[in-house]
Amino acid sequence: MTLTSDFQKQSPGSELVELFEIEKPDGTFAYFTRGEDSDGSSLQLYDYSSNSTLRTYAPCPITMDGFDIKVTGAMARPVFNVAILDNTFSTAVGTTDYDTLLGKKVIRRVTLKRYLQGEASDAGSGNTPVEFTRQVWTISKINARDATVVSFELTSPFDIQGVNIPAREIVSNACPWEYTGASPDLAEHTKCGGCTWDRQGKFTRQNYTNTGTAANGVEHTVYVTVDNEYIVPASGSFTNYTAAAGSASFALGAYITTTGTAVKVNPNGSLAAGTSILEYWVVNIAGTKTALGTPADTNAKFDRVRVHQGAYSASTTYNAFTDDKLNDIVTFASSGLTHVWKTKGTHAGNTPGFSDFWKRADECGKTLKSCGKRFGFSPADATTAASRATAGINTTVTLPFGAFPGSKNFN
Repeated sequence: MTLTSDFQKQSPGSELVELFEIEKPDGTFAYFTRGEDSDGSSLQLYDYSSNSTLRTYAPCPITMDGFDIKVTGAMARPVFNVAILDNTFSTAVGTTDYDTLLGKKVIRRVTLKRYLQGEASDAGSGNTPVEFTRQVWTISKINARDATVVSFELTSPFDIQGVNIPAREIVSNACPWEYTGASPDLAEHTKCGGCTWDRQGKFTRQNYTNTGTAANGVEHTVYVTVDNEYIVPASGSFTNYTAAAGSASFALGAYITTTGTAVKVNPNGSLAAGTSILEYWVVNIAGTKTALGTPADTNAKFDRVRVHQGAYSASTTYNAFTDDKLNDIVTFASSGLTHVWKTKGTHAGNTPGFSDFWKRADECGKTLKSCGKRFGFSPADATTAASRATAGINTTVTLPFGAFPGSKNFN
């Protein structure tokens, strides 16, 4: 059974049938026919991709034009008109805000009625449906809309103004993906781009180990600032570097504090200069205090880390400084998700969220090092969920999504 042999005959044996699949805002599809059956009933045909799944196409007043295929000249831009006098169409696509359909797919399937499910030449479940080559279009714009009809202009997926193929441009030393846009916990139809970093910073080493070394299933939580600094709990153990003697030894990966001063911004906007603060560091090279020198952003023997104060408390005052990198950071759970937030100003009692009081503390610096700090996270104790990072990162892991083509090592 082939359509080619059918159309070599003077009469193909039955009439042509057009079936339409329209992608809904949630990524699923609605199924329509123009109502070719004399009694206006629904038509059924097995799914193109899953030929054991039967799709039901509901009758709907549809007219269309421009589906012709051209070998030369501009690509076709069909017009697809749907009657909206009743709620048949809006109920099926799940919205009356038809602007949300822009960019969605319209799939046109054409076959003979005899090959539909239940007809004389039905191929049956598990067999490839007999049909012409599918046409896949994208809704480009709404040409017109009134109380009775909405008219969509369709375009080929390859004929969208301003879009190049391949669509993703390679930018030197800058990741183009939306941060956590493809987080593993997101539904497939809501994912955007290729950044698969978990949006809550959840990290399981076995997910990112490809060197054959023993992996583990312990889930760590990894937060990193836009400046590629780890954010760790303030409740952890730190050695007071300022108070240590010059002969004191510090191991690779040791977490230390130094005492400094900063200018605090009071709730009324006044400044309190000379406010004593603790600054946090991790040791990159083992040695004595004398050999290591003074921790600083310019001293490669140390990496600065930030700390969070744990879960947000409405009764606690959170402080801000003229150098906002020193501002207090907390964790906060909302809608089942836990994130880290950094205060914008000194205050108490303002719940974390995007507002005048808070901003997200875990941000991506969009560089190769930003990826390295996350996907190359190397816990000091791989068996302990609360373990902090070692001084270095795992440079043997390949980035899972290709933000930086040809890259393997992270630094």
